[in-house]
Amino acid sequence: MALTGPDFWSPERGGVMPTGIGQRCFYCETSVTREPAVTWNGATGQIWLHPGCAADLSARLLADVVRWQRQSGRRFHESERRRP
Repeated sequence: MALTGPDFWSPERGGVMPTGIGQRCFYCETSVTREPAVTWNGATGQIWLHPGCAADLSARLLADVVRWQRQSGRRFHESERRRP
């Protein structure tokens, strides 16, 4: 995960400064119109998020895991992760 925009990019990193402007937010589906934005690279591609949408998505993902743990009586363990 990375924050985009001039406040979170330094020239010594090289390359082109990443920007989320013009991208579609994965969570709310509206256009990202200002920086910073959050970008995430995963197995199926790249997603872009407004910072607030990243916080909302993170909270909901965590809530889903906690609910699953409570309902199933199981805990998530590192050994259950699928390895490449």
